[in-house]
Amino acid sequence: MSSSEVVGVFMVLLAALSFVNSRFLKLPATIGILIGGLILAGGVAVLESLGVALAGQIQATVTSLPFGTLVFDWLLGLLLFASAIQINVRLLFEERLTVVAVTLLTTLITLLLIGTGTFYLLNWAGIPLSWAAALLFGAIIAPTDPVAALPLLKAAGVPEKVEALIAGESLFNDGVGVVAFAVLVGLLSPTAGGVTLPAVLLLFGREMLGGLLLGTLLGGAAFTFIHRAALDENTRLTITLALVVGGNALAQQLEVSAPITAVMSGLTLVALLQLIRKKSEIKAQSNSRVAQWKTENQGTLDDIQDHLYTFWGFVDYLLNAALFTLMAFEILSLQIGWALLALVPGVIVLGLVARALGVWLPMTLIARREHFPPYTRRLMVWSGLRGGVTLALAFTVPEGELRNTLLVLSYGVVIFSLLVQGLTIPRLARRATAASEAEAA
Repeated sequence: MSSSEVVGVFMVLLAALSFVNSRFLKLPATIGILIGGLILAGGVAVLESLGVALAGQIQATVTSLPFGTLVFDWLLGLLLFASAIQINVRLLFEERLTVVAVTLLTTLITLLLIGTGTFYLLNWAGIPLSWAAALLFGAIIAPTDPVAALPLLKAAGVPEKVEALIAGESLFNDGVGVVAFAVLVGLLSPTAGGVTLPAVLLLFGREMLGGLLLGTLLGGAAFTFIHRAALDENTRLTITLALVVGGNALAQQLEVSAPITAVMSGLTLVALLQLIRKKSEIKAQSNSRVAQWKTENQGTLDDIQDHLYTFWGFVDYLLNAALFTLMAFEILSLQIGWALLALVPGVIVLGLVARALGVWLPMTLIARREHFPPYTRRLMVWSGLRGGVTLALAFTVPEGELRNTLLVLSYGVVIFSLLVQGLTIPRLARRATAASEAEAA
């Protein structure tokens, strides 16, 4: 099939899955689409085994797709920006030290525990795995996926402080995980002798700090243009698209973290929009001329944010649906053996235990000086979903037996986290909300 035919079939499939979920399944959109996609992918696999030519073409097309490139170069930046502009920036700023500590410590602890457990589990099962490869798997699994978790948390109505913590950690730990992944891939390369601790620290500092600085500058520049764009709403929205896509390209050119750049640009833009709105309200209370200006322009200030949320809300939904449809069909590209499949439950349990310990340690230390709502730790553990970021990292591992091993294990963890954890998060979130309300009463 030509590229235009592939895109056409994909869009029709995406719309059909979305309709079926909205009309019949009534599940959270991404999870419903994933389930529908997995069912269709299973049907394609059965037809291909029966020798149906069309099924074989579909499988060949899916196998040829550069999934990692699609996610990192196109989808991830847009999705992270869309998630970032929906966060309560004030609460996130208040919890900034907690978010930084949890992001760094949880990601590192989870990476080490998963890597260590995987090393012993696979070697015990007779599948040779080096320490570097095991830690690489830890780096693949450690980052949680804000794209998967945040819509579920918002829909469930968890306490704002808990949502800000989970959102902040999920948004920023992608950058930490990607840097760790890059270092460990380097250790597995033939030139691994050149990887030293100073080089690792320099890479981490450049990626993280460079992404933070670049995102802040780009978000500030976009705010300046948007604020001066009068009533031309299309221009404002075009500027935000240019901010994300252009910022992603610039981050890659400067060799800084593109995910962190996207997150920081979104947070900066929203923070500045909210700041100027707040300042205008304060000044209007003591200055009649400012009050008149506010009366004349308040609608514009409100419209900027409302249209921004509406537009990026649709972009978020569309790209999420595309990502989860792709994830469902990527199962057709895996070489799944019974030996590997039998290890998936063990890896899932290992991931949950590592996540629980990774969250428990920093949160227990921080809780000595700060109060958190009930169920905070349980929500942070259970909402640590894995999704497109995890699979994209696994797909960027160099070709070979190791790549397929890590892909199968990663896919098992992703499917479990989305279908089991994702579907039960709302129930846990309702308990957390009820407990918080009872505590406040």
